[in-house]
Amino acid sequence: MISNIKQNLLFLLLPILCFGQNLIEHTPPSNIKTVRLYTNSQQTALPIVPLDGQITLTFDDLNADDSTYYYTLERADANWGESDLFKADYIDGYDDLRIQNISYSVGTLQSYIHYKLRLPNSQTRITKSGNYFLNIWDDNRELVIKKRFVVYSNKASAGVRIQRAQNLEEIQTHQSIQFSITTNDLNVRIPDQQLKIFVVQNQRWQTWRSAGTATYTLGNTLEFNFKPETLFPAGNEYHFFDTQDLRSGGGNVAYVLREDLFVSVLAPQWIRAGRPYTYAPDINGDFRINTFQGINPDTESDYSKVIFSLFPEDFLFDLDHYVVGDFNQHIQQDDNKLEYNAESGRFETTLLMKQGIYNYMFTSSDGTNNYSNLISGNYWPTENNYTVLVYYRALGARCDELVAIGNANSIDIGL
Repeated sequence: MISNIKQNLLFLLLPILCFGQNLIEHTPPSNIKTVRLYTNSQQTALPIVPLDGQITLTFDDLNADDSTYYYTLERADANWGESDLFKADYIDGYDDLRIQNISYSVGTLQSYIHYKLRLPNSQTRITKSGNYFLNIWDDNRELVIKKRFVVYSNKASAGVRIQRAQNLEEIQTHQSIQFSITTNDLNVRIPDQQLKIFVVQNQRWQTWRSAGTATYTLGNTLEFNFKPETLFPAGNEYHFFDTQDLRSGGGNVAYVLREDLFVSVLAPQWIRAGRPYTYAPDINGDFRINTFQGINPDTESDYSKVIFSLFPEDFLFDLDHYVVGDFNQHIQQDDNKLEYNAESGRFETTLLMKQGIYNYMFTSSDGTNNYSNLISGNYWPTENNYTVLVYYRALGARCDELVAIGNANSIDIGL
């Protein structure tokens, strides 16, 4: 059984980690790999684009059979529920069109076709800020990819700051996100009804949560201070590995084997919960595709089998464990589940991944609840990015507009 210490840890994590399960994204079929949706200046799993900006979707099809894919756009409300708008209300032009920008892998052991879609383009332009789904369909009209992104317009402002928790039980493990929202010239008569504010930790959609109502209001400024809704478990720094050079391996690659594809065996990891915190620079769960064996990372980066492993402790045998990161949208599923290997004495799993630099972490589940930081622990100095999103609905309007984005990093967390 899990020890009392671990049971207490699970109790602390439960209210936070159960939130956002409805935000788990669609899992692509096994032949679709390396799905990325990003802006020109930001390559994360939480794509945020200005109304006049550009967003790019890329993915690889390992079947390499010249399949045809189509894209559609779907608007959502501030809570990611169904919107009341028609397509013509938020799209100038058309969607349900074929992705035409394709290219073939060059000099790789694993063949694939690389697909790229940019929005806006000559046929599709988004005209309203807010929440959107980008859906990719195959010839059989089966959903292949479903990605969230947000479009904003600067009609308000949000200043964000991060401090340690006030509660003594959480002061060593949590971070408090506080912020001020200035509504500028928006006609906000009933803030509790017209404004919806959400906070996200790093790029993880599963951490998306409502900030509730303001602590107090002063003129056209709303203050959110030390609210339980914006108290986040701090987690720990991500593990990383580097496969830019498949032949010799990079950071945290213990050794490389050659089979039908290269096999990158990563250095085994220890459970970090309960051990002293150590700062290690990371990219907060993100990944970067690149290769030292070519010029164009999109088509010259090869795929390798990456072996992850974790040294066991007794309580691990009571739960299921997974390897997650932005590369798989932090989704727990069978293909990234760790299995105990009696021969090596470790929990292990093997994933097929494109060359590059990756962040990853281990998460756990009892079949009902998910525990993100059971293995890594929670430490208040952990470096995290936080994003505040401010939605506004005018009285009588049919949609929520995203009117402000605020960001802060906990590297300079207030004491």
